[in-house]
Amino acid sequence: MELMEKTLGSHQVFDGRLLKVYRDEVELVNGGRSIREFVHHPGGAAVVALDKEGNVYLERQFRYPYHKVVLEIPAGKLEPGEDPADAIRRELKEEVGAVAGRWDALGYIMPSVGYTDEMLYLYLARDLHAGERHLDQDEFLEPFKMPFQEALCQAADGRINDAKTVAALFRAEKLMREEANG
Repeated sequence: MELMEKTLGSHQVFDGRLLKVYRDEVELVNGGRSIREFVHHPGGAAVVALDKEGNVYLERQFRYPYHKVVLEIPAGKLEPGEDPADAIRRELKEEVGAVAGRWDALGYIMPSVGYTDEMLYLYLARDLHAGERHLDQDEFLEPFKMPFQEALCQAADGRINDAKTVAALFRAEKLMREEANG
């Protein structure tokens, strides 16, 4: 069965600093027509950063859409044409003040397929070397460390709910388990 929809027309209804909103007319699989509204996001990258003691760096950051402080891994948006690996190296240094000696890609996730085209690229960083943080002028967050296994437990039981953080923690755990088992 062919599941692709054909775009008949696209109209940008909002052009923001970060997001762009579109209202597209599409032809459905059965020949009918419908409207699809979606948010274009430039994408981002996020990292599970592990120190030598087995701790993961997390951040407490106020997230306006939820009006609450959220626990999450370091992350940031991509600049136009930027390689996700370069972006997350920059973000780890800015937000945590760390540089990693080893990087592993953990794939990508599509955090909300119903209304945005955002893609988040996930990484595991190890062999960290501490340095100075350099937050953006409008960025306010509190980095802290937690044992990796405790972060996994909190992701599993719902104390950590940020989608990128949950996905990245479990993908990192799987990769490290596979490495340990040869």
